[in-house]
Amino acid sequence: MADSSKDSKKEAPVERSLLGMAIGVLLFGGGLAIFYAQRKGMLPAQDDMTTYGGIGLCLAGGAGWWLSGQPRDKAIEWLKSAGFALGLALTIRWAVAEPYRIPSGSMETTLHGDPSFFKGDRVFVNKWVYGIRWPFLNSRIWEGHKPQRWDIVVFKTVEKDAVHPTLVKRIVGMPGERIEIHDGKVFADGKALEIPDALPPDIYYTSSGGGLSQMRYGVSPGIDEFSVVPEGHYLMLGDNSRQSRDGRYFGWLPEENIVGRVACIWWPINRWRDFTGFSNTWWWKTLHGLLAAFTFVRLFIGQSWPVVMDERGKVRHLFVSFVALGLRIPFVLRWLVFWGEPKRGQLMLYRVKHESVPSDALLFGRIAGLPGEKIQFVDGRLQVNGKLLEPGEWPGDLPTEPEGAAIKRSKPITVPEGEFFLLADPPGEEGVFDSRTFGTIGKQGLLGQANAIWWPFWAAKKI
Repeated sequence: MADSSKDSKKEAPVERSLLGMAIGVLLFGGGLAIFYAQRKGMLPAQDDMTTYGGIGLCLAGGAGWWLSGQPRDKAIEWLKSAGFALGLALTIRWAVAEPYRIPSGSMETTLHGDPSFFKGDRVFVNKWVYGIRWPFLNSRIWEGHKPQRWDIVVFKTVEKDAVHPTLVKRIVGMPGERIEIHDGKVFADGKALEIPDALPPDIYYTSSGGGLSQMRYGVSPGIDEFSVVPEGHYLMLGDNSRQSRDGRYFGWLPEENIVGRVACIWWPINRWRDFTGFSNTWWWKTLHGLLAAFTFVRLFIGQSWPVVMDERGKVRHLFVSFVALGLRIPFVLRWLVFWGEPKRGQLMLYRVKHESVPSDALLFGRIAGLPGEKIQFVDGRLQVNGKLLEPGEWPGDLPTEPEGAAIKRSKPITVPEGEFFLLADPPGEEGVFDSRTFGTIGKQGLLGQANAIWWPFWAAKKI
């Protein structure tokens, strides 16, 4: 049945590579140096690429230290998995959504800005809605929805040598409109724009002053160059009009400079806000409910586990039930309440601390001996309390030990209270590891009961 112990054969201790350790320490130290330089003003604190570089160096340093103590094949597999995850994350960041930090107060009170590390609102930017852009270019592979008035967008500024090359503002002026700003209002083609409820109620668009100079766009009536929005361009304004360097200064923004639409504030939690109404749709609520249900099941009910079923390498996915045994504490592999009483023949996922088993290995085995019973192999056949098992006490063939097996039991083993004697499945295979090697298993070592094959569907059955 489940060959989970083949991967758990004894591994020779691996000495930690001094070169790997040195590289890990240097990378981690480089990341800390970047954060220190940002804090002291030697590097720009508001530069996201610098911050991400520091985080990346710290993560790479930690990974380098950990990998320096791993076997070569395991390190390669880990790097493959990490590379795939990184590639997937970068693909999503490029084409679908990207987090963005609000660096200034130009969008107060809608968005709180702070240039300090991990201060200010964090938002998700929907990069799909207007069409996918070519990487590193201001052009799109395909066009999506056209930007709408009052959308909050992230864009690349047209100003050279700008303090913040990437900005977040609100679209106010649309292509072809004649824009005039006066008396706290924005006029498009002579009509005052109606401010939607989503905007701050006291918003007042300024046309001069505020400690800033060189306002021209939208505040110079009669001059078409500064009043009429060209086709394919937009006027971007900040909600905090008196403290916003926006389109009134740098002019009309080309559509290709728009990175994406701000979808929501995701951090801090108490500032959560959905700007698109997406979270109010039925299918989002359904998706959210399914995700919450999946998380609950995964943490408290059970999980899927892939297992090689035979020598041909066929993989089957088993459902391992936690609640069959009790209430498990997530992430720590411990039981808060243990109410299940395992029965003989049940297939269990478990862990064990033993020199013959890697520290991170999880094993499958069937309960052969219950607390208080005496277990012994006589002539290769399992005896419990001096008697052979009845056919109905064990699924499939009765457990045997092959002739010439390396491990022999000449004396019976008494299973202590609260512990169990487990045999690998199939129990007669040589070279596997189970209670014949490392002894009985306590309740805390049992992780769950495997009770069904669920994938592939054509092979689904109860175990």
